[in-house]
Amino acid sequence: MPDHERSQSGMGELVKTRNLADRLDAWSAWTTWTVLAAGGLALISADHFFPAVGMGPLFIPLIALAGWRLGLRASCFVTVLACLLNIFPHHVHEVGLNPNVAVARGIIRFSAYGFTVVVIHALRRAYDRERVRATHDALTNALNRAAFERELETLLDGREPGNRAVALAMIDVDDFKRINDAHGHGAGDHVLRELTAAASRALHGRGRLYRLGGDEFAALMPIASTAAGRPTIERFHQDLSAALGRSRYPTTVSMGGLIFQPSPSLDRAALMHEADGHMYVGKAAGKGQVRIAALRSIAIANADPKPTGAELLPAV
Repeated sequence: MPDHERSQSGMGELVKTRNLADRLDAWSAWTTWTVLAAGGLALISADHFFPAVGMGPLFIPLIALAGWRLGLRASCFVTVLACLLNIFPHHVHEVGLNPNVAVARGIIRFSAYGFTVVVIHALRRAYDRERVRATHDALTNALNRAAFERELETLLDGREPGNRAVALAMIDVDDFKRINDAHGHGAGDHVLRELTAAASRALHGRGRLYRLGGDEFAALMPIASTAAGRPTIERFHQDLSAALGRSRYPTTVSMGGLIFQPSPSLDRAALMHEADGHMYVGKAAGKGQVRIAALRSIAIANADPKPTGAELLPAV
């Protein structure tokens, strides 16, 4: 599997945009191979009926597509096929080319195909690196604030498949300034990386962690129903607390959880503010606390099915 397919799972492909690269990445491997096969057959047929035209250069887009979407080995495989199909000796005789010219043409085409493979492979690697830098925090390798806001916006806009509920957790490291002051910023960085590693283990690929800035994090976790939200967040808090309690610089985390059903009627900033407020209320009551609330959309019978408001259930 190529590197660009090794993405995080759980809540769909991150940061959906409308440029050509992302549209191609949305193709499945089956779709890509189907397009490659159809394109190859079309070129072979055209080459058979119009041998004097020379369809060799038109194999380059197919090689580029294979390299971009399927990886280096697939592009090399398509390149070999293109060479076998396009530089056959019997084709040379049909066109009536001088043998030396035919060999030179074959070498040129093979070189062009090989150059395409190398360039597309390099561009794909550079693209993947820049995409990771644009969506990930450099220190912890957690997803960053921009990725969090876009993912939450995508959920609320209804562009994610399914109709599952979501658990949103806002996380704050207790006494983080004290750790920095007492042990230096290297110690603080260590705590943040420990938290990220612990969250990755706790989420088991069924959610995502985001660093919003400083020692503030957020997690989005898809859940089967709103009833599953409270135990999911509580278990997540327990796992983080246990991991940071065993850290080289032991500390605790305060957490505010909000359980909601995604709907275009909900406001992203309001959701973040609500969950953040529960986290700070819990923090004021004592460090290492978790406070959870459920947000339920109101449905009005025999009326516009679009939710018109929200009711916040009491937090505990």
